[in-house]
Amino acid sequence: MSQLEGLPQVIVLNGTSSSGKTSIARALQDMLPLQYVNFSIDSVLDALPPTDLARLQRGDIITRNGHDWQKLVRGYHFALPGLLQAGLRLIVDNAWCHADETRELLTELAGYRVILVGVQCDLEQVEQREHARGDRPAGLARWEFERVHQHMQYDVLLDTSQTSAQASAEILAGRLQAVPGAYWAGASSTLETLSVFG
Repeated sequence: MSQLEGLPQVIVLNGTSSSGKTSIARALQDMLPLQYVNFSIDSVLDALPPTDLARLQRGDIITRNGHDWQKLVRGYHFALPGLLQAGLRLIVDNAWCHADETRELLTELAGYRVILVGVQCDLEQVEQREHARGDRPAGLARWEFERVHQHMQYDVLLDTSQTSAQASAEILAGRLQAVPGAYWAGASSTLETLSVFG
């Protein structure tokens, strides 16, 4: 198997809001020799009516008829196989904090070569970033911090507390290209772990 063929079809970045996932994804896209599409939950949320998106970013309740957060997340997950069936390679990023959502994601990706990457960062830093960016509800990162890595069996762990997004992407790119055709077991191991919890 060539180096290009051995790259995963899906790179999953999981971590709290403001931990640097999207910045890593964008840097990684430019580093890898194959084209990857960064399809994050924000790709779906950015398609919402602008006033609804603004309310979501402030942490306000969306009162428009038809709004359903679970349907948005489910639609995000269900879109992934379609993009993969079209022949695209994906970098997906989100904060998966509920076991049922993690299970749904990884079930939709079953049968594809997936690498599961945890993006960690100190709570104090993510809270500072959250405040500085101003497009996330106050307290979101803190709420996610205790939940986002539960039950996850990662293939690679990155820590952006002391390492920039660019350097983190370089680390990940090196791991991805070091062993062509490497078997990444994180996704299947996580599904097995989640099966224990019902």
